[in-house]
Amino acid sequence: MSTFPLVTITFVAWQRRESLRLGIESCLMQTYPAIEILVVDNSPTDEIHRWLLDAYPQVKCIKTPRPIALPAARNLLVATAAGEFVIFHDDDSRFSTSEDIQRAVNYIVQRPQVACLAFRVGDGASDWNPQYDAPVAGPHYNFIACATIFRRTDFSDAGWYFEDFWLYGEERVMALGFFGLGKEIHFLPDVSIIHLPESKGRATDNVARYWTADIVMIAGAALMKFPLPDALFWWVVMLSYYSFQVAILRGRPLVALKAVFIAFSFIPSFLRSRAPIPRPEYLRWRATRASTQRTYLQRTGQWRWYHEFLPAIG
Repeated sequence: MSTFPLVTITFVAWQRRESLRLGIESCLMQTYPAIEILVVDNSPTDEIHRWLLDAYPQVKCIKTPRPIALPAARNLLVATAAGEFVIFHDDDSRFSTSEDIQRAVNYIVQRPQVACLAFRVGDGASDWNPQYDAPVAGPHYNFIACATIFRRTDFSDAGWYFEDFWLYGEERVMALGFFGLGKEIHFLPDVSIIHLPESKGRATDNVARYWTADIVMIAGAALMKFPLPDALFWWVVMLSYYSFQVAILRGRPLVALKAVFIAFSFIPSFLRSRAPIPRPEYLRWRATRASTQRTYLQRTGQWRWYHEFLPAIG
């Protein structure tokens, strides 16, 4: 066992017992021998926590007294984790095969320059996130929180998740933090995460939350992590671009207007948290992002000439 680095698999639970059960069972079926399963029950009641104590005594569970922001819950999990490596799951995501952790560890252990691996993520059938569905492993500029493994020390050294914004968008800030350490993010297609989002416990208009996060946090990440003068320029560009996208292309002007107001209200928080990465690492992130976007959009037939100049995805 001592030859296998410990991997901590984490879940943030929110009243979705059956989905969480599937996720835990997918952990228990792993052939990799050194795992720790850690759950934060962030639900408004202690039902999930009490159920875990009874049904899965081998699972370590932390109960919050009241729901906290998702980034704060994930920071709590990383701070508590005993493993050298940490895997994030949602409570409605799970591994697809028993070899997933072994494949991920084999890849990342051999590449000390890689801080984080992003996995394939989708419904397990035909609907896979096209941004994370390349045929071969290689550099990437971002990751999805429910489909990733990372070195716990790198997560800490990169500055932890930004906690002030309550939901979505913190991955972009952390990705830039990883690059700021001189590290890389890679995509690994050999691990596929099944994510079937449950509506229970989610906002009725959850897509509006994603679009709000795009407007607030993609621009906010630039303000927090880009060196000057790029931070000021790209904050304006990203805020304008994503506001236009939500208001006009997606037909939700009120969502865009509200998000812009939130973005301006967060400027003091962004500036207090500002920790710009070195310019060479910023330029490396930019180049990785441009290459990843071009490959993804060309592979899916969406590449257009203006993508040379405007952000195509986050």
